[in-house]
Amino acid sequence: MGHSDSNALPFVSVVIPVFNEERYIEACLASVLGQDYPEDRYEVIVADGGSTDRTRAIVESTSVLHPNVRLIDNPGRTQAHGLNLGILASSGEFIARQDGHAEWSPHHLRRSIELLLETGADNVGGRADGEGAGITGRAIARAMRSPFGVGGARYRYSTRVEELPTVFPGTFRRSAFERVGLYDEAYPPHEDYELNHRIRETGGRVLFSPDIPTRYWVRESIPALARQYFRYGRSKVRVARASLGVIRPYHLAAPALVAAIPVAALLGLTRRGRPAVAAGAAVYAAGCVVAGIHAGKGETPSVRMRIPGIFPVLHVAWGSGFWVGVAEAALRIDTGGGSPEPLPALATTELGYTRTALRADQRHRKPTKAM
Repeated sequence: MGHSDSNALPFVSVVIPVFNEERYIEACLASVLGQDYPEDRYEVIVADGGSTDRTRAIVESTSVLHPNVRLIDNPGRTQAHGLNLGILASSGEFIARQDGHAEWSPHHLRRSIELLLETGADNVGGRADGEGAGITGRAIARAMRSPFGVGGARYRYSTRVEELPTVFPGTFRRSAFERVGLYDEAYPPHEDYELNHRIRETGGRVLFSPDIPTRYWVRESIPALARQYFRYGRSKVRVARASLGVIRPYHLAAPALVAAIPVAALLGLTRRGRPAVAAGAAVYAAGCVVAGIHAGKGETPSVRMRIPGIFPVLHVAWGSGFWVGVAEAALRIDTGGGSPEPLPALATTELGYTRTALRADQRHRKPTKAM
């Protein structure tokens, strides 16, 4: 990173909200602690929402061997609340978010900090590389990497450096939280998108780079996937009620599909309408099959044959959630949300790496332009 002394490296706080993650937390922490970044230049804050399995015990045993690991309680239990508590307890000039069921490559922190310093972005993240357990889980993971399955969520499949509305999971400048506030806890599970929207609205930049992928474990069953994407769709509208700019044209594709289903059912009752309904259904089914073939390359036949059936689950669940969100808005149901408090600024002497030093470092670098 251009520093002769590791003590001159930026100090980073890694925040991990968890709840009952005993299946994954050990691998997660191993990946975070296995970074090619000096261990004394970053801290790991795990915010536990009251786990009833062995999550806490695993984190505590890890902290015995790694003094930079710290366990804190998250009485609010939600992911956003845990993130906020971890950020408030942090002391890094940069704050890296990680999930309890995800793993980093060894260069994740180093490359993330390099990108932030080189580009001046407020947040940088990489591709969400989903992995699944079992045949269904693997099919879900492949479908979630497909543009046909997830639409404009480019952080799931892009292969080039570019600015995006949001990234997964993200490494931030502390100054971004000081400027726009912490995570808004009223928008689970859409708090990431909403926070990144605030960053961009205030002139900040959110950068994606395929250099820093994060491996994470997806849902393992169709019902769990449907619940997840239903929440995504509903939360999108909840955020849009506070800031309409979060809605983009591609977000309307799944709601349009859901809206077309009852119309198609009515048309199917008529002799003239049946051919049009059959043609539309055939086109959509063909799209699912073609996209499934492409997404399943390299997988076993049993996984490949399940992928086309995952796409309708993603689309219908997200679209249905969207319309429920619209109904909440029409009925003026209060779903909360507002302006989270800004992160209090740390004194320069408390920072592991001062802003003055950061600016000096950036002056010696040639800025790179996002593609």
